[in-house]
Amino acid sequence: MITVAEAHKIIAQHTQVLGQERRKLDLCGGYILAEDVYSDIDMPPFDRSMMDGYAVRSEDLQIPPVELNVVGFIPAGSYPDFKLNSGEAAKIMTGAALPEGADSVREVELTKPGHGANSVIIQKRTQPGLHVVKKATEIGNGQRILTSGMQINPAVAGVLATVGKSTAKVIRKPRVAILSTGDELVHPSENPKKGQIRNSNTYTLKALCDSFGLECELLGIVRDEQEIIRHKISLGLQADLLLISGGVSMGDLDFVSDVFKYLALQILFEKVKIKPGKPTVFATHDNGIVFGLPGNPVSSSTVFEVLVRPAILQMMGKTDSQNHIVNAEITEPFYNRSNRENYHPCMTYYNDGKFFTRPLRTKGSGDIAGYAKHNSLLICPPNIVEMSAGSACIVQLCDNYFS
Repeated sequence: MITVAEAHKIIAQHTQVLGQERRKLDLCGGYILAEDVYSDIDMPPFDRSMMDGYAVRSEDLQIPPVELNVVGFIPAGSYPDFKLNSGEAAKIMTGAALPEGADSVREVELTKPGHGANSVIIQKRTQPGLHVVKKATEIGNGQRILTSGMQINPAVAGVLATVGKSTAKVIRKPRVAILSTGDELVHPSENPKKGQIRNSNTYTLKALCDSFGLECELLGIVRDEQEIIRHKISLGLQADLLLISGGVSMGDLDFVSDVFKYLALQILFEKVKIKPGKPTVFATHDNGIVFGLPGNPVSSSTVFEVLVRPAILQMMGKTDSQNHIVNAEITEPFYNRSNRENYHPCMTYYNDGKFFTRPLRTKGSGDIAGYAKHNSLLICPPNIVEMSAGSACIVQLCDNYFS
């Protein structure tokens, strides 16, 4: 049996970044860039007004108030075809280009109508560059503005559009297959008979994968028969990542590890010193990786958060694929009854510059209703018997739940 840290290391060593593909910009959200991106324009492409007002020459306004002739109007989206001479101003809107000769903008609130029909009185002096974004000060033509390895979030998507990219080269996301095993499982729409339960793990794992925008194939429920399990797993091996819940313990009908060996998968580990989730299997094959997860719903979800999540991020090409670990202060006592590293569901919040966490009271690894209230996992080392209220602790934030 290996530690969680050892499991992380093995998974990282045997998980490959997937190949590249080119995608339309509107379909790139959440993907990792696989190329550096250079601007094909200056930004702004002209001296740009930061507000509504009047484009002026600062040298004309050294001794205000000054009355200037208004020689034009420049809305955003147009480009002035005239030059501003001494004693002249042009009405200008936010985002519009300054005319030649102008070097600043005086906001409309500091003006009043002039004595002539086309004149304005500027009531305060200005200086060169006031309320103006100079050409190319944000981005220069040919400048590298995005680097390979960045995740395409809304801001990055906007930058790509700004520099004329209608497509982007990205690391493709893993295709996932999800399989649940067990004679006791029935579809959520069915009424369970005695000894049966509804299959929740498939849908929990699917929702977790959805948070990454992954394409998932649901292989359904398979009975505890080795030949049937073998067939379903063979289908699942066509995916980059196969997630199997159940069938990985030491029971007489837990066949998953035997099937892995029959199909010549390389099993890297079969047990982890983690609570919940000890009977976790990790294996590799020519096309990808496989996780055998415990059948208990809380155990399955916890192992996904702790071990599967960083593997997915690594496959996607994310440079920082580690879990989101923070220091926190525990608000209620926690008693640890495990000799394994304990990942206990908790509620964590941020206040006044620090994190606080409250352990949830649950009824074990099958208490999915209690687990549904968590947004993080309290990490308790095996040598810690008790954490008192107010003491320091370590927490893993669950990105799907924490806000």
